[in-house]
Amino acid sequence: MKEMNICGINKNWVLPEAQENNVKKFLPRPLSRVNGWSPPLHSFQAISWITYLAMSIVTFGIFIPFLPYSWKYAANIVMGGVFIFHLIVHLIAITIDPADTNVRLKKDYTQPVPAFDRSKHTHVIQNQYCHLCEEQKSQTLQRLQQMCLWL
Repeated sequence: MKEMNICGINKNWVLPEAQENNVKKFLPRPLSRVNGWSPPLHSFQAISWITYLAMSIVTFGIFIPFLPYSWKYAANIVMGGVFIFHLIVHLIAITIDPADTNVRLKKDYTQPVPAFDRSKHTHVIQNQYCHLCEEQKSQTLQRLQQMCLWL
């Protein structure tokens, strides 16, 4: 029996299931993301842009028009500054590459992300060897798997 979580999703699924004639269907591996503009876009990105748009419509279309006449200009200036500042910071955060400089120089972004087959190995890092990077790792990296370039 397969291990499933509460949503009915197979926990061990990494590669597509084998088909009837025992031939595995391989999907093209995605390229590594360089910044927030790199596909595939995450659903949180769409949610954040929709929220930004909705909050600007509500603020400038509903809240500020209901203020007293003497407060409207000050509210438009203050809230306009806050929204422009947030937009600039949001665009900067999406555009920069969050990788460390040493990782950025070492990593080749044109190579596809390596696939990990759980039928061959139970863990990504075993016996100080990373099966994604295909290189030896230190004891610290064995304990902290999030330090791997591909994880």
